[in-house]
Amino acid sequence: MLNKFTTIEQAAMAVKSGMQIVMSANLSRSPMAILRQIVKQGTEKLRIVGVVGGDLNIDFLVGANAVASVDTCSVTMGEFARTGPNFSRHLLAKRVLSLDNT
Repeated sequence: MLNKFTTIEQAAMAVKSGMQIVMSANLSRSPMAILRQIVKQGTEKLRIVGVVGGDLNIDFLVGANAVASVDTCSVTMGEFARTGPNFSRHLLAKRVLSLDNT
C-alpha cells in the first residue's frame, strides 16, 4: 500500500518560486505550519489567489516577501482588522501587486 504521509518539509518542497497557490479565507484553519516552511525554504514571487477573500495566510506570506501578486476581493483579519497590516504596507510600497476579483 502506498504511504500517503509526508513531512511538512517534503510537502512544502512541492511549492516552487513563481507558482500560483489558491487559498481560502479562514482565521481558524490557516495552514500556518506549511506556510512557515514555504517561507523558510526561500520560496518567492508566488501568485496567491484568495477564494472568498484572504486573511492571516495571505498576509503572512506577503509580509515574508514571498508574494508577487494577490488576486482576491479582500485581505482582512476578520473582526480584528479591516485590512491585513502586511498586505496594506506592501501594497502602498508597491512591493506586491493586487488584482481585484470581486
